[in-house]
Amino acid sequence: MNKRTLTIAGSVVIILVAAVIFASILAKMKKKSEEKTTEKIVRYVKAVPVKYETVNTELKATGRVTSQNYVDLSSEVRGKILPGQVNLKKGQNFKRGQILLRIYDEEAKLALQAHKSRFLSSLANILPDLKTDFKDSYDKWLDFFNKTDTKKDIPELPEIKSEKEKIYLSGRNILSDWYSIKTEEINLKKYRIAAPFNGTFTDVYAEPGAIASPGIKIARMIRTDKLELEVPVESKNIIFLKKGQQAEIISGDKNFKGKILRISNFVDAKTQSVPVFVDISGIKNKHVYQGEYMTAVFSGITLKNVFKIPREAVFNQNQVFIVKNNKLKKENINIQKTDDTVIFFNGLPEGTLVVNEALINAVENTEVKIIK
Repeated sequence: MNKRTLTIAGSVVIILVAAVIFASILAKMKKKSEEKTTEKIVRYVKAVPVKYETVNTELKATGRVTSQNYVDLSSEVRGKILPGQVNLKKGQNFKRGQILLRIYDEEAKLALQAHKSRFLSSLANILPDLKTDFKDSYDKWLDFFNKTDTKKDIPELPEIKSEKEKIYLSGRNILSDWYSIKTEEINLKKYRIAAPFNGTFTDVYAEPGAIASPGIKIARMIRTDKLELEVPVESKNIIFLKKGQQAEIISGDKNFKGKILRISNFVDAKTQSVPVFVDISGIKNKHVYQGEYMTAVFSGITLKNVFKIPREAVFNQNQVFIVKNNKLKKENINIQKTDDTVIFFNGLPEGTLVVNEALINAVENTEVKIIK
């Protein structure tokens, strides 16, 4: 072999040896990388052992004050609206029995007086016959005639004792005229509208000078001495409430007592809760207004054999993570009561380590260590 051949052969050998060494190094690096990636990932979680006990708790719900009575004020007769004893204005307060407004009634009064006058004429025409044919009844009919005044309400009809007398009076239209007059007297009272309760006008649609028509709204009013607080309660918690149950009402510096007036038997589609109405009419020296937000606190709720964890620790409505053999497991629980921040439950064996925090992207069988 010449020198050139030996040089080429030596170079080839060196390259092969370097390749083998480089391949060996790469294999070791890959092995270390695989060993590193197969290292076990351990999560740290907060968990506590389940221990059941009897708990006294309360239920809070916030809602809005409303009136127990809403009334749309309208007239049953047609005519010009005249002022009453209070201003027909939005926000105007009034007392029970005050005249809210009047409807022009002079024509109706005169028509009623004319009808009574015709009735007296008819009655005067039959008095001689009554004296002859119904001697026992004459004195009471004469007394009725004398008491009838065209400007006053018509007296009650005298007692009719016999069928013959009844037929006689009916044939002369005495009975039908009397009932017609009573009807007109009732209608005349509708020209004055009195307040049915203590309240205020929340809206006014027509003022004095306008023409009122039967059934057309003139104003809307609410009762201010009978108030209630409407609060939404989760359907799962409604079992802890009952009609007549006491409640503490809180709003800023206001603090007073109320009681449940009624509980709805339906779920509000918007809030998915049951409306509960608390009577707060018994308050004294407290300025409470329609539309004001308040919180009702229902206390005295006793839960037996329950354990408490934060609300965020529960997922899928009724599932929690427990730690078993240092691994996460999903378990179902029986929720007894839900509050704003905590949940009371049972259904797990006592001593079970339940995770009492929210876990993000957690899956079953993940190895964990408990933070003490």
